[in-house]
Amino acid sequence: MSNVLWLSRADVARTGVCRMEETVQIVEKAFRLFDAEQAIIVQEAALRLKADGQDHACYSLPAYVGGDVNICGLKWTAHGTETDPLNMEQSRIQATVVLTDPHSGLPLAVMNGTDIGAARTGAVTAAALRRLAPVHTKKVALCGAGGQAERQLQAVLFALPQTEEIAVWSRGNRRNKALTERYRGTTGTVLRAAQDLDDAVDGADVIIGATSAPEPYLLPRHLRSAALYCHIGFNEITAEAVDQFSRVVVDTWEEAKHVSGQSLFRLYREGRFDEARITGSLGAILSGRLDVPRGTPGQKVMFDAFGLPIFDLSVAKEAFVRAGQMGLGTSLTW
Repeated sequence: MSNVLWLSRADVARTGVCRMEETVQIVEKAFRLFDAEQAIIVQEAALRLKADGQDHACYSLPAYVGGDVNICGLKWTAHGTETDPLNMEQSRIQATVVLTDPHSGLPLAVMNGTDIGAARTGAVTAAALRRLAPVHTKKVALCGAGGQAERQLQAVLFALPQTEEIAVWSRGNRRNKALTERYRGTTGTVLRAAQDLDDAVDGADVIIGATSAPEPYLLPRHLRSAALYCHIGFNEITAEAVDQFSRVVVDTWEEAKHVSGQSLFRLYREGRFDEARITGSLGAILSGRLDVPRGTPGQKVMFDAFGLPIFDLSVAKEAFVRAGQMGLGTSLTW
């Protein structure tokens, strides 16, 4: 007889795996394993609930992570369209992670994966910022203030502590004000709710797109001062804006190019982006196989984060191990 461990959101938080400094280490290790072909992903299965271009869908993402992580599993994530208007911290993205033993096939754990997903997304951005952003970055523009945005803010503060200003923009100018207020006084970096998109990107060295926009809003003029653009969200950027980049770095390409609703993959399927323009993967950079110069306003770099389930599984496996050591969770008979 075997047991399955259930970990709630609070249990996962107590393990500490979602602290940025912890998550970055786990994610960078997963990147290196993937680059060494010791981790496997397949095309996501997307159940789209609307056909109007909105990110309203459920996604099934199975994966295997080898090395000393050695875990199989599934990330099931539901992207809704509504959140509680009284709860500014609520994410419209809710996730569940299932872990199984790759040898016996027995289930090991089921856990709330919502914070894991947000934390690993932030950690991926942090890894990209540390390798691709200008060393003397002074201003970062964060587009979006939803459930993913707080981890993106944490990523900037972790990876670019010298940043003087972070301008946060969101439609409606409500969530961005709430987000910057929550962090005011916790850092020496100026946190500001931008009046509009132009205000946010004006003079920005780095732009992060982290919205659920069904239509792209970033135009070439928004990128004038930018050296690096990190694409985290959905359909953020126009084809004309993508044409401004000298280098394009991805977390993966083949597994996503036919299915993802993100801007870059849409443009590829429409014949408006040539995959030959892809410089390489962040995993190759982290492994030392690829050297990509940091972005400059004259040689701009785009980083596209499709989001790999190997990150969620790696973080979840560490949460499972720590939970066992700490006596957290509820054990259920299989």
